Amino acid sequence: MKYLIYLVLGICMILSVCMAGCIFPLPSDQSDKPSDYTEQIELVHTFVQSVGNDITALGSSLFAEADYQADFAADSPEIAASLSNLYVHSPSSLSVYRITADNVVAAAAPKTAMFPVGYQIPSLEFDPQNFSYPAYQNICQRDTGEFQMSVIVPVYTRNGSYDGFLWYFLDPMSKILVIPARSELPRDEVFAMIMDENGVVLFSDDSKDIGRNAISMAYASGQYETAAVLEKMISTKNGTATYSTYSYGSLRYITLAAAWDTLETRVGPLTVVVGIQTAERQLVPSPTSNTDKTLEEFVQSAYLYAVKNGKDATLAAINDPNGQFVTKEYAITAIDINGTLLASAMMPGDIGENLIADTDGNGVPTIRTLVQRAKQGGGYGMYLCPNHMQNQEIEVKLSYVVPIDDTWFVSAGSYMKEKARYVDPELNNAMIEYTRQVAQYAAVNGKDATITALNTPNGPFYSENIRLIAINSTGIVLARPYDTELIGNDAAAAVDIYGGSFGRDLMVLGNSGGGMVYEYYPNRYTGENDITLMYVLPIDDTWFLASGITITAES
Repeated sequence: MKYLIYLVLGICMILSVCMAGCIFPLPSDQSDKPSDYTEQIELVHTFVQSVGNDITALGSSLFAEADYQADFAADSPEIAASLSNLYVHSPSSLSVYRITADNVVAAAAPKTAMFPVGYQIPSLEFDPQNFSYPAYQNICQRDTGEFQMSVIVPVYTRNGSYDGFLWYFLDPMSKILVIPARSELPRDEVFAMIMDENGVVLFSDDSKDIGRNAISMAYASGQYETAAVLEKMISTKNGTATYSTYSYGSLRYITLAAAWDTLETRVGPLTVVVGIQTAERQLVPSPTSNTDKTLEEFVQSAYLYAVKNGKDATLAAINDPNGQFVTKEYAITAIDINGTLLASAMMPGDIGENLIADTDGNGVPTIRTLVQRAKQGGGYGMYLCPNHMQNQEIEVKLSYVVPIDDTWFVSAGSYMKEKARYVDPELNNAMIEYTRQVAQYAAVNGKDATITALNTPNGPFYSENIRLIAINSTGIVLARPYDTELIGNDAAAAVDIYGGSFGRDLMVLGNSGGGMVYEYYPNRYTGENDITLMYVLPIDDTWFLASGITITAES
């Protein structure tokens, strides 16, 4: 039996969004209603408690920080040091700022943060002195198409005067904050999503949901029954209901029997909804034809078709579920260079959507990986993906990309025999914190001292579980504590066992803000091929760090 969990987060929002998305509701079949909702209610209570603990812990740290800052000038060294510590020890943070009462950035962590010290915030669509709750959480859309969440806590002096605010930006998909609680539920059977009090999705396992209004989409589709259920969920403390929606993970319409409960937080009510699937209807027919072509040959055939027949004819051919570009082995997709899906027989509901913000369960970009490979002239990219042909089992997907011109490309993927796993949340957080501690050391002690410390056998940054490498902006390895023979080599030229240019991926992340990426490379000590999840963190514009943990599943 499959479970679907929807979290509904009651928080304020500065951006009103109403877009087509991944929720395509259908009227539910009343015969699918369960005799009772005992199982859903038990799950919802468990999840409410776990999520509540994590949200409370974050809130406590932010309010403690705001209270500490009341004793210092916004631009004081004490504030800068305190923000640095908050950033290092808060893996869910993307960046942290101290903003003055005049809306100027007085301190920022890390140093490579989006807003530099001295930056004048152009305008605020909220009043930090008049929040409905003690803190304020908002969501905005970046130029890249990604939605960014943040928490704002006002700062007051000891005499009660408003002195600006603490601005805490969460990681883009907010997954690091939610995943510890999320991991307590079956990964392959559970889907999680967060909406604000207006129905806007703020977190989802399916990251393309973020920023879209579930209720508006239901109304736009004419599915008033589902819209009414969603409205009831965000306006009523608890209850049960059965309704229908669309699951892109399984490419099916599904009926959910749901129960929900509400958790009060400092940013507003948090409503947690648990739905168990009771019925399904497949939207996209399973492919029936086969091909003898390799993955690379298959994608090349789509490229040749596009060159001969033009863009419009190619997109039409790709969208045909019974056409030459859909087989049991592969299915071609067409994507523009900005991440918008142009054609796909397997995901028709996503056509026209910008999917650049999509990530897998470990936070590794999916569509962005393909876009980056297209910009590099084509090649292989890798990420984890549920295989809808194998009962949603998480598998390694290897995709091959061929650019048609500088505006769009074609791609297809194949599930590999290697087994990988989602990283343990505690180990993932430890990797992020460890890397940030090295960066903090570098900010205080300088580049040379940090590289020396990193290359010292059993030195202060030696770790048995987390592998770290320091690379300069041109790709030369500066430090590798567990494998010093690679120091001085060109990391940019590194490719994985399938020819994927993970070295170039490291360089892109290291020179553009950081993030997550996979490395698939033979382990020189065990002889086994290891899939490694790597966290990349820029230090400045001359060098960056990349730390990794092995995620290859034990056989």
